[in-house]
Amino acid sequence: MLERTGRQVERVNRALAWIELLVCQFLVAGFALLLLVNVTLRYVFSAPLYYAEETAIYMLIWMTYLAAAAAIARGDMVALTILTDKLPLRLQQGLKVVVNLLIAAMCAVLLDATITWLNAPGTAFDLALTLGLPKRPFYAIMAIFFALVCLHALAHVFLGGLRLLNGQPEPASPDLGASS
Repeated sequence: MLERTGRQVERVNRALAWIELLVCQFLVAGFALLLLVNVTLRYVFSAPLYYAEETAIYMLIWMTYLAAAAAIARGDMVALTILTDKLPLRLQQGLKVVVNLLIAAMCAVLLDATITWLNAPGTAFDLALTLGLPKRPFYAIMAIFFALVCLHALAHVFLGGLRLLNGQPEPASPDLGASS
């Protein structure tokens, strides 16, 4: 029963990370296209898109948060392991579970704070200058990021705990099918 649940958790975690990377790829393409069109309009026709820079900044912010969440899902974040590499394998696995539990707890607290901030009256009136749109949808990436990282960390806790109970080794970073 736990094995099947573990496979389902693994599948959902990978699918979520794959979606994050797919959205990043669309954002990168849109970002490049937007800047190319804006440069062409500016220097060829002397008629730049007045909102291009601000839109590009928001696209870059969204890409950064989503790519970081996907990297956490894959276990590709930078880690200082000089001390933990000296420990026995089972203790290393146990520490990874504890670290991921702490990450999930921290992200849950930050998610709550972000949602409180997004719902604050002052945030409702904050407008993107050139777009004339409320910034709340652009700021929402922070809440999305903390929710995604919390889910990925909890998946790592469950899967790591399952491997620890079964005496299985840690797998290599999963291939999510995204091009590097």
